[in-house]
Amino acid sequence: MAFLCQRRYDCSMIRKLFHRHDDAQLERYFVPVIIVGVLIAMGISLAIGLSQSVWFDEAYSIIVAKQPVNELLHLTAVDTHPPLYYLLLKGWATLFGWSELALRSLSVIAMGGAVAMGALLVRRLFGLRAALITLPFIVFAPFLLRYGFEIRMYALASFMGVAATYILVRALQARDRQEELRLYLIYALLVAMGVYTLYYTVLLWLAHFAWLFWNTRREKKLVLKSPWFIAFCGSAALFLPWLPTFISQVGNGALAAISQPLTIDNMAGIVSFMFVYQPAWQLSALTSLLVLFVIVAVSILAVKAWVNTDRKQRTNLSLIVAYIMVPITILALVSIAKPMYVERYLAHVLIAGSMFVGVVVALALAKKPSKKLMILGSGLLAAMLIGVIQLAQVGNYNFQRLQSPAIKQLASTIDCARGTTVFAADPYVAIELDYYLPSCQIRFYSETVSLGGGYAPLSNNTLHVSDPTKELANSRKVVYVYYDTQKLTMPSNLIESSSVSYGSLNAATYSAEK
Repeated sequence: MAFLCQRRYDCSMIRKLFHRHDDAQLERYFVPVIIVGVLIAMGISLAIGLSQSVWFDEAYSIIVAKQPVNELLHLTAVDTHPPLYYLLLKGWATLFGWSELALRSLSVIAMGGAVAMGALLVRRLFGLRAALITLPFIVFAPFLLRYGFEIRMYALASFMGVAATYILVRALQARDRQEELRLYLIYALLVAMGVYTLYYTVLLWLAHFAWLFWNTRREKKLVLKSPWFIAFCGSAALFLPWLPTFISQVGNGALAAISQPLTIDNMAGIVSFMFVYQPAWQLSALTSLLVLFVIVAVSILAVKAWVNTDRKQRTNLSLIVAYIMVPITILALVSIAKPMYVERYLAHVLIAGSMFVGVVVALALAKKPSKKLMILGSGLLAAMLIGVIQLAQVGNYNFQRLQSPAIKQLASTIDCARGTTVFAADPYVAIELDYYLPSCQIRFYSETVSLGGGYAPLSNNTLHVSDPTKELANSRKVVYVYYDTQKLTMPSNLIESSSVSYGSLNAATYSAEK
């Protein structure tokens, strides 16, 4: 923005964004610019993703997707997530294969769709210039890029969330009754599909509901007779077949003990993740100042944007605010009774934070694009670019387990031939190894044969080991894979001959005495 002009680049396009020109000139650029933006976001996300190791959650997605449909639905029912993503992943991999490129591409394409829909939504709400200004803030959003390559349902949920919001806005603006009904039908389907993809999309649909309810009451109309209310009822009806399963999932104890209360620290972490891709507890003095700048800059631009807008634009802006703030508020309130926050569970709504930042920059600069305001906007985009660099460095680092996934590197050192037994310290490690060692029989330790939740694919498995000192005694060679410290004792006739470590992930090779 401002810094580009200072370096004597061609500013004609930039000035057109902030000054009144013939919209037809900008219209010619819109579709090509959106396509380029989508390709850039997809390229960055895929490039980072392909340099990462598949980790437990992703390996679990792959194992579930490889099952017959009946077994897939059963495994989903005893875990914590709905089945739609796994079904789509199964169909996708059947067509394109089970390589990391193919598997990550499904999420990357969904993320690209979310970027495009985000730009279309902003254009629908605030106009062409606002959409073009907002696009870079979506394209270079570190958090969106991070979950764009994850072999999980978060990118798909992001796409469905933005797409549903766009369809809702079009339905509200429809002048033809038939078109309105068609759009609300699509909206109802997207809402239902969103819940079948990720239960946490309900937080976004509640944001829609709250915003619609408020506007309907303000216009003194009946809520129960509103088309949007009927659409919500239709979505609920579509979800009814899965409702008993959802109720059973709520109390099955399968949710890993990683959830946290949404405290002030974690709220600050949402901002730091969005811009510099670091949790609040990991910020240095310098990045803390950068996050403080982000908060101050967004606040100044938001106030200026509010002053520059009319009632209609303020109503539209309140939709974007509700999109991001209602889910966060609900999680904060729920956290009083039960911790439910994990940063990735907000992946599908944080795209609205990027849209909000881009929109307030555009609206603040709409009337008098002063140099100071342009510097603030440029600084926010620069902060995101720093976040993209940080993301490229840390990759899919697990902030809950404090680990960098490295199972790909370790698996490449294991040769399953010639009587080698691969022994995983627990079901977690066994599931991670499964993707990279498909031809190996991976034995694993567990105190119980029956397993649930994310370990359910290994329940009642013949490869289960409860006493390695006895059950592995006849092995000629054992490669024992574990995290952190070795807790299990190997048979006395096996002697450790070598070991390899990748961070906290270790593999110790034991061979029988000659």
